[in-house]
Amino acid sequence: MATPQSPFLFHFFLLLCFFAIVARAQVPANKTFKIINQAEFGEYITEYDASYRVIRNDDYTFYTFPFRLCFYNTTPDAFIFGMRAGIPNDEDIMRWVWDANRNHPVRENATLSFGQDGNFVLADVDGRVVWQTNTANKGVTGIRLLPNGNLVLHDKNGKCIWQSFHYPVDTLLVGQSLSIGGRNKLVSRTSDVDGSDGPYSMVLDGKDFYMYLNNSGESLIYGGFGGLTESVVTFDAVPENENATAYELVLNLGEEELAPPPSSRRLLQSRPISSGGRRNLNKVNYNATYSFLRLDSDGNLKAHTYYEKVSYLKWEETFAFFSPYFVRECGLPSKCGAFGLCDKRMCVACPSPKGLLGWSESCAPPKVASCKSKSKSSAKVDYYKIVGVEHFTSPYLEGEGPMKVGECREKCNKDCKCLGFFYREESSKCLLAPLLGTLIKDVNSSHIGFIKY
Repeated sequence: MATPQSPFLFHFFLLLCFFAIVARAQVPANKTFKIINQAEFGEYITEYDASYRVIRNDDYTFYTFPFRLCFYNTTPDAFIFGMRAGIPNDEDIMRWVWDANRNHPVRENATLSFGQDGNFVLADVDGRVVWQTNTANKGVTGIRLLPNGNLVLHDKNGKCIWQSFHYPVDTLLVGQSLSIGGRNKLVSRTSDVDGSDGPYSMVLDGKDFYMYLNNSGESLIYGGFGGLTESVVTFDAVPENENATAYELVLNLGEEELAPPPSSRRLLQSRPISSGGRRNLNKVNYNATYSFLRLDSDGNLKAHTYYEKVSYLKWEETFAFFSPYFVRECGLPSKCGAFGLCDKRMCVACPSPKGLLGWSESCAPPKVASCKSKSKSSAKVDYYKIVGVEHFTSPYLEGEGPMKVGECREKCNKDCKCLGFFYREESSKCLLAPLLGTLIKDVNSSHIGFIKY
């Protein structure tokens, strides 16, 4: 006769069996490793002019054409565990397409270990854990670098427990996705030398896939794709026909019908970018399987494709968001540095109270004294006028209004962060600018910029 405790005991024994099975599902002792960041550097040229050490031992090469795991650094004794794409004897620079710890570099003699519990861990020389997969005792029995550049930890049946494709940083490889339920953004490097998180990001939020510039905590939109209702966006290279004589680089968005891009995009757009459930980026007249899409440190979104059948320059830039064939280059905030007027892809002038001067990399917006509300000591400000220009956010933000230009000016006067304002006479809309960057030359003379000084 069953007792009232029988169901409890039954489930208790089930749990014991489950944990016993998991405990047995370990990495074989001869497949564990600890690799130390030491020895000679590689002799070939890599992206960012980085030095590198290949990660391998007697059991693992961590190589599958054209991807390889490495330690690399752009400054002394500050190493990133990352993935390289390209072959050393290509006579072309090898590219870095994934980083594990770019905001927390490690030093000489740091260790990368894969234990019997299935956890993959990067620890600094002092033992401090800098990065890990958090897969201890989750059934992991092995680790593999797949042909598509995806690093995976798997169970005894080959099922993926953890994968690098779920943790993009600034780059998407072919088949890699951003998703609302996981990693939903790309973040640029600060610079070629500084690999930490930079000011540019591209974020999927369930409505749009927009590019933002972080200005002291405020996100300023400057590009991207509107009307995306899907929760997943995947970078892909799709054969154009059965013979695969050409490939289309695309962002796959699922099967739902897309809303049209905002009408304001017509100011920058030079060709259609949507086709059914995808956004078409560019056509490549060869196999584009080995491609990556990256948000660069200057804020531009670019794709590069590796084609091994040519003798040199095997990496080709095959897409750029701000480019002659997609969205005009003057829309890139960093195109003309800290301040400049851009017209027909060129930085043509440095605006000043004395007029338009010759542009150089040293051009900068006027210095404005910090304002203090209700303070008599606050410096008086004035504005100089530039006719026929737009701010880099103008194609995406209409501004406030309608209002008179004097009201717009007063709003900027009262805003300590405002460095200028942009006024559309035809709509009486007012757009305040907390950052200037590149100004876009516009044939519409009713678009006027007012720069505070």
